[in-house]
Amino acid sequence: MQEELTVKPVEQPTTDEQTTIKVDIKGAIVKPGLYELEAGSRVQDVIEKSGGLNVDADTSMINLSKLLEDEMVIIIYTKDEIRQFEEGNTAIKYIEKECICPTIENDGCIDQNHVETNEPSAENTNTKISLNRATLQELLTLPGIGEVKAQAIIDYRQENGNFNSIDELKNVKGIGDSTFEKLKDYITI
Repeated sequence: MQEELTVKPVEQPTTDEQTTIKVDIKGAIVKPGLYELEAGSRVQDVIEKSGGLNVDADTSMINLSKLLEDEMVIIIYTKDEIRQFEEGNTAIKYIEKECICPTIENDGCIDQNHVETNEPSAENTNTKISLNRATLQELLTLPGIGEVKAQAIIDYRQENGNFNSIDELKNVKGIGDSTFEKLKDYITI
């Protein structure tokens, strides 16, 4: 009697079971560029693969343990850039030209909207946020304010001078009556 051979097809990974990913890393690292890594790699892995951090790098705004996904962009900022961000200035100089970015998309950043922290927010403290002096990070503690609206407040302030009343906040693009109602108890000029 002849034995019947069965041939098992080789299983190809589906797009849901991707084995490698490609990530673009820029900024204060030794070798910026596009890197291919194993699925399941973390931000720290792509930093190591890119030769490590420059001496002026600051990872305080980066989640080094964040899982990487295909097509992510990771930007490693310098200490000076972090200081400027904290002061509310998001203008970054590149080769004698200034680029004013409305939002900086950095997939490596700590996601303020999905991370629970022990830091107080404007909602759970009695401290009001000054529209005229608040940094981007402080504005992000306000209810309903994400990075885009926080940056719009700073841009409005830089273009028009200090706010004269909290009602003037309604002149900022993206902030209407309903958003203002949520904010008015947490803000001051």
